[in-house]
Amino acid sequence: MTFSQNHSPSFSAKKTRTPSAAAAGISGALEGVRKEAYTKGMQEGFVVGLAKAKEYAAKDQAQFVSIASAFENALEIADQKVEEDILGLALDLAKLMLKTKIEVNPEVILPVVRDAIHYLPHVKKPARIIVHQDDARILRDQLGEELSEQVWQIQEDPNIERGGCLVETGENQIDATNATRWKRISEALAQSNDWLLP
Repeated sequence: MTFSQNHSPSFSAKKTRTPSAAAAGISGALEGVRKEAYTKGMQEGFVVGLAKAKEYAAKDQAQFVSIASAFENALEIADQKVEEDILGLALDLAKLMLKTKIEVNPEVILPVVRDAIHYLPHVKKPARIIVHQDDARILRDQLGEELSEQVWQIQEDPNIERGGCLVETGENQIDATNATRWKRISEALAQSNDWLLP
């Protein structure tokens, strides 16, 4: 320390930072930068993560829609198959019932013949009803007089199944055999169900 006359003692004290204060300042600045970088990274990561999540969700949604569509198509196909199976079963059951009815009630030939005659526009000779021999007996017993008055001849044919007939005139033929009538019913229902098959 020096003393001068007019002056008070002077200290040449420089304000200098201590190494620990400088380190604390750098450390604080680094901490601020780190926090800012962390926040920025979090925000960018969130944006990227959200975009990826949306991308994955869109892919999952597309897969789900595809699976749902395939499932719906499979159900429609199964429904259609079940409908066809039920219709086929119903036709088989109806066929069995008709065949049984012909055996149990042989007079079922009467409305068949009447319907076939009814569909003819007019009757010209020769007019024949061709039926199984067992049905011919029933027709002669039940409708013999009525048919002879209308010039109908009853002709027996063992190839005609019971319950069916052929009606022929000079200009027309009505096929009312069981197989033909059954074929019309099956075709009307868009089915292939043969009368002769069990």
